[in-house]
Amino acid sequence: MLKDIAGIRVCGANFESSSDILFLDPHNGNKIKKVKGSLLYGRNGAGKSTLAKAVKSAKGEVQEAIIQADFLDSNNSPFELTPEDKSHIFVFDEEYVDKNIKIQESGLNTIVMLGHQVELAEQIQTERKNLEELKTARDAQEAIVQTYEKDDTETSPKYHMKKMRYALQGDDCWAGRDKLIKGNRQNTSVHNDTYKHLVPFSTSKTRDQLIVEFNEALKSLREAQQGNATISSSISTFNIHYDEEKIMRLLKMKIEKPELTEREHYLLELAQTGNTSQLNRMVTIFSNKNVCACPVCMQPVSEEYKQNLVQSVQKVLSKAVEEHQESLRQFIMDEIEFNFSPFIKLANTDLCSKLLLEFNAAIKYNNLVIQSKIDDPYTPCEQQLQPISTLLTRLNVAFDKLECERIEYNKEITATKPIVDHLTKINNQIAHFDIQDSYLRYLACAAQAKKEQEKLVELQNASARTKHRLDELEAMQKNVQVAVSIINNNLNYIFFSNTRFKIDYRNGNYILLSNGKSVRPSQVSQGERNIIGLCYFFASILQNQEESSGYTKEYLLVIDDPVSSFDIENKTGIMSFLRYQLGKFLLGNKDTRAIIMTHDLPTYYDSEKIFKELTAASETICGEKPVYRLYELKNQKLVTFSYNKRQEYSELIKIVYNYALGNATEYELVIGNIMRQMLEAFSTFQYKKGFDDISTDQSILALLPEDVYKTYFENLMYRLILNNGSHRLEQTQSMSDMYFFTVISDSEKQRTAKEILCFIYLLNKKHLLSHLEGCTDIESNLQHWCNDIKNSCLM
Repeated sequence: MLKDIAGIRVCGANFESSSDILFLDPHNGNKIKKVKGSLLYGRNGAGKSTLAKAVKSAKGEVQEAIIQADFLDSNNSPFELTPEDKSHIFVFDEEYVDKNIKIQESGLNTIVMLGHQVELAEQIQTERKNLEELKTARDAQEAIVQTYEKDDTETSPKYHMKKMRYALQGDDCWAGRDKLIKGNRQNTSVHNDTYKHLVPFSTSKTRDQLIVEFNEALKSLREAQQGNATISSSISTFNIHYDEEKIMRLLKMKIEKPELTEREHYLLELAQTGNTSQLNRMVTIFSNKNVCACPVCMQPVSEEYKQNLVQSVQKVLSKAVEEHQESLRQFIMDEIEFNFSPFIKLANTDLCSKLLLEFNAAIKYNNLVIQSKIDDPYTPCEQQLQPISTLLTRLNVAFDKLECERIEYNKEITATKPIVDHLTKINNQIAHFDIQDSYLRYLACAAQAKKEQEKLVELQNASARTKHRLDELEAMQKNVQVAVSIINNNLNYIFFSNTRFKIDYRNGNYILLSNGKSVRPSQVSQGERNIIGLCYFFASILQNQEESSGYTKEYLLVIDDPVSSFDIENKTGIMSFLRYQLGKFLLGNKDTRAIIMTHDLPTYYDSEKIFKELTAASETICGEKPVYRLYELKNQKLVTFSYNKRQEYSELIKIVYNYALGNATEYELVIGNIMRQMLEAFSTFQYKKGFDDISTDQSILALLPEDVYKTYFENLMYRLILNNGSHRLEQTQSMSDMYFFTVISDSEKQRTAKEILCFIYLLNKKHLLSHLEGCTDIESNLQHWCNDIKNSCLM
């Protein structure tokens, strides 16, 4: 769980070797304390940003600079968090602002993109760039592919295909020779794919040898042909079953008439006069529910009339009649068609043609007789039928003789086929010579054309995929909603104004307003962008959660430099906002913890006050008093930042004394504040004046034992040093170098400490000695330092 995190093992960037950074170490001597938070000071370059990246890496985010990042428990042992726990770790740093806050111009407005919108915007921009690059590449590739589609460019396969066609056309080419072989009137047609069946015909003979061989074989063909040609179509007999006796029985069959009404008698007369098909059409028409009028006379007909009419027709056309008609229809035959033109040279062709005409005439006659009985099923038919079976037998005998004659005829001329086959092979071999060079060039160009086409298809597919991805991203961007009201409330808190900065949602975009008016991106400072990022950071933690329950969950919050050098003018608002948000989270769940890292000492002091107040409040709410840690990150290690602003006056004097002796280097960063507070306390309680005034007040200077000291301390510029070492806001704002005091040498700081102690000692010896009680060699050291001052003035 998150509460088990005591620190992190990190390697990478500022940490060249693996280092254990226990920023939430619960150990306090032999005791285990509940750590609510940690405050970490580090100069620029000390590795604070690396620690922030390490936390993100340990929770699963890719950080290229981080080689190793593992969370450590209280025993310095690495352990793995659950995905749920990792999702409750949030890190605010410069990278967070860059990743989640994007400000761009759109017309007269400044658009603010937050969180996932920034990522989508960057992805959209990337995909648009990719799509444009793909379009350029695709257009260029299309131009290349088009060159392979032309037939007038040597790089095109069609160019060489056209050359092969030219090589095959003409009287002296393959097409003309093939005409001579087949005896056609025109040269054989040459198509784009004609070359394909000529490619396999390679030979070791020369083209001239093949031409001589072709001419000799052609001469032999002409001698063998004698104008004849084989008849390839075979002749078969007709297998037809025709039962004249059964047909005669059906023709003579009498079907009894039903008892009919006057209308039905009329309908029967229609049937007897061969109009049964008209009756069937009447049934079809008047059975249709949509028919409301007679299609002949156009008079309206009722549904009852239609039903009665259909019943009457069905009575006349009874089931027996229908079955009788169907039996007759089975014997209606189609006439036989046969093309005699291929067999015109055969002797039996005329006989077969004559017999076929007789057979078809008989079929036609019999069909008319059968149809008359179908049309009048109630009246027996006494007409005689033509002898179809007899005629069919005679016809089949004649066709058998014609087939035998065809076979004998073909035997007489088949000797020419081997010659034709030989000539065709020679012609193909000659053509192979004629197209060989163009064919090889065609293959090379076709292979290259295929590669270029594949490149084009790949680019087209990539463009389609990119366009689809771009459409998806743009749709997602339109659907991303941000809790603007929460962010605006946070901005109001920081700026103490509901108009100073505001985000408004218009037409699918988040518009940035300042004092109710649109601002240009160039008018938005880095500090203001950082503030928007901090507001979004806390708002995003509660995303998709109810505010009332969101704070009750366990979190680990890591905040790197909440106040940058760009934010000085809004520092009070930022720190107040930070106090408000950390109060919500740290007091909402007893296990929620926070780590604040900063390079700014004033921010460090203000943050320490926040932790002090919140840990006290946590004791009241949770019933147990947690602690918070104060660290400095130095040489890739955490060292205790032991200065406490509320130390007793005596302790301050002792720290300055030990520092003057060179024995308290751990206070190097904050000694300016300590000296200022010590001197301020002394001047206030002793003389009710500020520390700036006591060394210029003549009545106070008159208390010094010798004039040489008066002159020295009146002109001493320790006030500048102490003021610049102060963490007061108005002084910090006026400094061009935020680290003024940190660049003063250690020896200069020690000298200042000695001079301040001497000043107090000379004014009130007993006062200083009483507060330094317990220290060694106090008077001898102070006397020695005072003599150094006197000697320096007398030189």
